[in-house]
Amino acid sequence: MNLISRAKRKIKRELRNIFHPPYGEILALHCVVEKRSRLDENRAMEITPVFLEQTILKYQSAGYRFVSLDEVQQQIEKQKRSRRKFVCFTLDDGYADNYKYAYPVFQKYNCPFAIYITTDYPDRKAQFWWNQSEEVLLQYEKLTINSVEYDCSDLEKKNKAFWEIREKIYSPADAEMTLTALQQLFKENNCDADDLALSWEQIIELASNPLCTIAAHSATHASLPALSDEMIRKELSEGKKRIEEKIKMPVKHFSYPYGNCDSRVVDLVKEQFSTAVLNRGGFVQKDDNLYMLNRKILFERE
Repeated sequence: MNLISRAKRKIKRELRNIFHPPYGEILALHCVVEKRSRLDENRAMEITPVFLEQTILKYQSAGYRFVSLDEVQQQIEKQKRSRRKFVCFTLDDGYADNYKYAYPVFQKYNCPFAIYITTDYPDRKAQFWWNQSEEVLLQYEKLTINSVEYDCSDLEKKNKAFWEIREKIYSPADAEMTLTALQQLFKENNCDADDLALSWEQIIELASNPLCTIAAHSATHASLPALSDEMIRKELSEGKKRIEEKIKMPVKHFSYPYGNCDSRVVDLVKEQFSTAVLNRGGFVQKDDNLYMLNRKILFERE
C-alpha cells in the first residue's frame, strides 16, 4: 500500500470516528486452558487464565467499563457516548474450560461475560472434532482418510494435514463424508471429547449468576449462508428454544457460527434475537447495526 492510499485510509478512519464515535469493544474468546494445544489452528483459539486476568487488568487500568451484552445493546440504541469506553467479554461454542478456568477469573474481578452456546455440544450430539483430530494427528506419522494420505511425520506436516482436513469439513461437498471417517478414526483411537463441552448443569449454574449471559450460537454450528431459509430458521429456533427450556429465561443474543452471515441470514436472525456478533475486529461505534456487531478476537501470542 503506497503513502497516498495509507493517508486516505487514515483520514477515512478519523472521519468515521468523529461522526461515529467508538463506544467500546466486544472481545471474542473460545477456550481458556492451562496448557495450550500444539497445533497452530487450535492454539489460536486458546488463551490461558493468566492471560485472561492480564487482559482484564489491562482494560481496567485503561479506564474501560466492564459491561454485559444487554448494556452494549442499550448504549447503541440510546446512541449516547459515555466518558469511558466499555469492554464486553464473549466466549463462543460452550467449552467446559469456560466454567473451570474463565468463570473464576470473571468472578474475581466482578466482570460480566457471555457464552454463546451451540446446543448440540451439551446435548452430546456433536463433539469438538478439531480437538479430537489433533489428538489423532499427534499419534501418527501417516494417516489415510477417505483414500487421501496425509504426511504427519513432523509438527509442520501435522499442521498442514489439520488445515487440509478442516477445509474438507468446511466444504459442503466433502463435509459429511470427512466427518463420518473422522468419527470412526476417533472411535478406533478412543478419542472421546464429551468432557470438552459444558454440561447443561454447568450452563444452568452459569446462567444463575448475574455476571453471565447465556446466548445462542445455533443448534449444530452450521455455516448459515449455505442453508435454505427454512433450515436457517430451524437452526436458530431450535438452539434458542433448547437453551431457554434449560435455563428458564429468555435468550436474546446470537453469534454467527464461523462469523459467517449475509443479508438474508441477518434478516432471519432479526426475527428471533436482539443482537448478533461477527468475528471481525474493530470498535463498536455509534449507529452500528445491532445484528453486525464487530468483535476483536483475543489472541495470546506466545
